[in-house]
Amino acid sequence: MRIKHLPWIISVFAIMLFSGYTILYPTGAPAAKTGSPGDGANCTECHGGTATTTTGQITSSIPEAGYVPGTTYQITATNPLTNAGKMGFQVSPQNASGTLLGTLIAGPGSQLVGSNKYVTHVDANTTTSSWTFGWIAPAAGTGTVTFYGAFARNKPGPVTKSTLVVQEAISTGIADNQDFANMVTGGTNGSITVVLNTNTKKTKVSVFDLSGRQLLSTSVSGGGSHQLDQTFKTGVYIVMIQADNAVFKKKIMVIG
Repeated sequence: MRIKHLPWIISVFAIMLFSGYTILYPTGAPAAKTGSPGDGANCTECHGGTATTTTGQITSSIPEAGYVPGTTYQITATNPLTNAGKMGFQVSPQNASGTLLGTLIAGPGSQLVGSNKYVTHVDANTTTSSWTFGWIAPAAGTGTVTFYGAFARNKPGPVTKSTLVVQEAISTGIADNQDFANMVTGGTNGSITVVLNTNTKKTKVSVFDLSGRQLLSTSVSGGGSHQLDQTFKTGVYIVMIQADNAVFKKKIMVIG
């Protein structure tokens, strides 16, 4: 009797084993499946098909001006797939060669795998589609960080990839002196205006983007309001004003 039912038992076991993601990885995806250049793999190895790339699935509390080294931020990964089946994800902050950048902190419903290099779900289900976890920004000088993520639902089922690129907040390394500059503002038409208290004949004004690239260097004379003779795209900039041996700097938002 036992031998008679053995093929049936084996068939049922095989169906359970290969029927889907909910059987194979209900408590977290295996490491190195984010689709990053360093990982070289994503969830299609289990779920099948071809991964599509979308935007906006990874968001953060990191300000537009960039992350401050050593600061803890909240990262949110959202699975947008709408077909039937349980949902899962995996995210990792890396550079182009696959090195982990910063420190991940698991949040509600998530866990760390792969020597804490990856964050993934704890319990795949049909209702949880968003996970928030922590990230401690890496040391100064790290530069650009890319969060790579892969998202899947059911097996076989669709897979999607998404990235979030964040910059390091830069500092001029020069102490502020507000004795001669009391205002720097960004306008809604791409303009930047500086207001000076000093009457020096020559004041140097420089504008940098957040990567440290200088976009403008000009001179203005005398006190009062001076609108710079260049318009800028929407974004965050650093304005540095130098007069005699004094320096003033300010980070501003411009709307182009």
